[in-house]
Amino acid sequence: MRQKLGRLLATFGAALASLAACASPPPPPHAPAPAAEEAEPEEPEHHVESVHVEATERARPASSATYEEALSTPEQLDVHDDRVHLTDGQLTGPMRSVLTGCRVPPNARITIKTAVQNGRAIGVSIDVRFESSSRSARPPSRAAKAAQAKMAAKIVTCVDRNVRAVVWPPSRRRDSFTTEF
Repeated sequence: MRQKLGRLLATFGAALASLAACASPPPPPHAPAPAAEEAEPEEPEHHVESVHVEATERARPASSATYEEALSTPEQLDVHDDRVHLTDGQLTGPMRSVLTGCRVPPNARITIKTAVQNGRAIGVSIDVRFESSSRSARPPSRAAKAAQAKMAAKIVTCVDRNVRAVVWPPSRRRDSFTTEF
């Protein structure tokens, strides 16, 4: 019984090591264990298959292209193309947390345009607007405009970094969408 458990653990360990190596071929099979003095009934061996995860696209550095630049390259289309587009929920779901860690004031309105392909953002454009309070009818001063511009630049940098770090379900098709906060 111990030998069978040992073989099962060895097979599992080999499969786990193969999975960790990701792109390397599976290790050669182990030699059978020497026969024990006690003959135990043979149980069917459990085969553990390694799963090949195509990580080449996700291993590439994040794109620095804008939304407009990403969409300027035509996507090849084919009448018989059966690749699926991601659903609205799959696209917008991961976007819920992109403002985390970015100090966004309550009067800021943010529009994020995102192009996604192979589970990564391939183009991102962010627009930050500040709504004036209804109490103040005067336009903001020069100093206030400069402070808003500086704050908008920090928000854009933070949100852009967060969006490019998001991982979507893998799809070879290019999807694009707009999110407003």
